[in-house]
Amino acid sequence: MGDMQLQRILGTATTWLVGMGVAIGSGIFRTPGDIAAYLHAPAWIVAAWLLGGGIVLMQCLVTAELATRVPRAGGEYAFLKAAYGEFPAFFFGWAYTVLILGGGAALIAAALGDFACELLQVDAARSGWFAAGAIALVAAVNAAGLRVGAGAQNTLTLLKIAALATVIVIGFSATVPLRSAGTAPPVAAFAASAPAGGAGAAGVPAAAAFLAALLNVLWAYDGVTDSAKLAEEIRDVRRAVPRGLLGGAVTLTLLYVLVNLALLRIVPAAEMASLAFVPGEALARLYGPSGRTMMLAVAIVVCLGALSATLLAPIRVTFALARDRLTFSFLSRMSAGQAPVPALMVVAAFAALLALTRTFSQVLQVYYFAAALLFGLTYASLIVLRRREPEPGPQVYRAPAGTVLATLLILVQLAIATHTASQRPLDMLYASGLLVFLGVLYFIWKRACTGSQSSSSTFPVPPSTAPETTGACTPNSCTSRPP
Repeated sequence: MGDMQLQRILGTATTWLVGMGVAIGSGIFRTPGDIAAYLHAPAWIVAAWLLGGGIVLMQCLVTAELATRVPRAGGEYAFLKAAYGEFPAFFFGWAYTVLILGGGAALIAAALGDFACELLQVDAARSGWFAAGAIALVAAVNAAGLRVGAGAQNTLTLLKIAALATVIVIGFSATVPLRSAGTAPPVAAFAASAPAGGAGAAGVPAAAAFLAALLNVLWAYDGVTDSAKLAEEIRDVRRAVPRGLLGGAVTLTLLYVLVNLALLRIVPAAEMASLAFVPGEALARLYGPSGRTMMLAVAIVVCLGALSATLLAPIRVTFALARDRLTFSFLSRMSAGQAPVPALMVVAAFAALLALTRTFSQVLQVYYFAAALLFGLTYASLIVLRRREPEPGPQVYRAPAGTVLATLLILVQLAIATHTASQRPLDMLYASGLLVFLGVLYFIWKRACTGSQSSSSTFPVPPSTAPETTGACTPNSCTSRPP
């Protein structure tokens, strides 16, 4: 095991399936009830899922151009370094590893643990141990190598797509029990269901309620662009990344909208609002307890697949950070199978600890605020890179109206950060404090590394697929780049 050049061994199919694999997780099972509690009406619920899909499509367009402009491991980390220099990249890489990568894996694993406890009918206090065990399992699979990890997660993603398609078929084909006189079936009343104005949820203005619901929707979509973090390991980036990202966004939007319509056909929106696991309740109404049991098993497989994909692509951020000598050098080591095993083990251990000690909702609030700030800065990098190089050449995919899309995405991220801060100010302060600490850490780190050759504040996009083989810098020892 050691530092090595990355080989391009992944194709378009994996690019598509990795993004889908990260996104299809606990969100589609946990969020329908919360969204219904905010919006009440089927028309508004479906509108939120469609708008979320539109936002994700914009994210994919912008990310596709960035990934072809900067086809390096780490995705957003590489984009920020190319656009702004070393400090924002350090800031993003550390914050992403701690809050988004570690926290995101913990969130998915925590949901898996909850589902496992209910399925096995054991004390809910054991949820954290199921979560930690799942993290250990997928970390071991991904440590076996990129081909093994990608193959496993692709299989799980296809199973997840098939499971959601089955829910759609069941929902639209099942005979729905008749309701009491005067009560319309939820989808039959769809066109007349949207409120004209006023409160969207009890005492909450409609705009605030819709934004809160949209936040839950975006959590369910989150991760569809993560395959861009594998850009340095993807063959024909110009072709594979745009197709994989855009195909994933369209497929995911179609699946999520149809799943929600199928659920609304069985469970009225008013009843959804009080349910934590709407798909399980829907199948229980059709098939009794066995229906809920089936959905619990499906949910566990779905979460396991999302966890596997999360530790496959996003871990490249930590690897890239270490390769650029901005974190501990041992985290840049790759196995012969092209797996960043040390980075995997460290992140998996942190995620397991987080799953054992924090609740799903607490981590989620910290995650939202940090992610909104970091990704807003990332989308702005497209504007910077376009101004710096307006005609990059045929190897770059140009997003239509890319500058406009990036600006809209920045505004969306600012709205999310503002809403999250207003709802959970203590968690916002916790996340902000950690981000400030990381800013200070950068200057401490650089001071400790003054003996090494200063790395360039930006890097050019390499003409070949192989990254530089660099030395590594840690607080205790620094080695310069080889000539």
